[in-house]
Amino acid sequence: MLKEQVEALLQENIILKRAVGIQHERQKESEERNQELQHLKQMVTQYQEQLRTLEGRSVGDVSSEQAMKEKEEKEKDSKLQVQTACWIRFLPVYSLFQHMSLSQLRPKKLERCIMQQGLTGNSYKLLHGDFREMSKMTKEANAIPVNFSLDIVQRVQPFHDHSIKKYEIRMV
Repeated sequence: MLKEQVEALLQENIILKRAVGIQHERQKESEERNQELQHLKQMVTQYQEQLRTLEGRSVGDVSSEQAMKEKEEKEKDSKLQVQTACWIRFLPVYSLFQHMSLSQLRPKKLERCIMQQGLTGNSYKLLHGDFREMSKMTKEANAIPVNFSLDIVQRVQPFHDHSIKKYEIRMV
């Protein structure tokens, strides 16, 4: 009988230990929830204070701030429009200058440098260059009947042949 009572007490002891362990876990969870609740309460009070300060502003303050922002935006827009207008006026002038520099001024400058060195040649002509003379000489050369000699340069490249003879260029 004593043995049975000891076994019953041991089983009750095991059950009580489990119950104490479960109660201890629940108590920990409860403490964590309480800490989280306290933290949330603090956050709510901070947000309420911020809300009160924002509500405390007068309507005139808010409207004047909006007016200032709108004024600043208009000033930025007007500056941007002025800059855009300046660029729109400047770009065509700049592109015209670049075009003139590449098509007229630079070739003429090179021509002067070459002439100063003692070399002669045809002067620079804008856009067409020597094309008209070349095509005219080629048509004239093709109009003449073929001469079966070794000198075919007169017929194949008449402009180059003419330039070589005119400016006395010696071929090596």
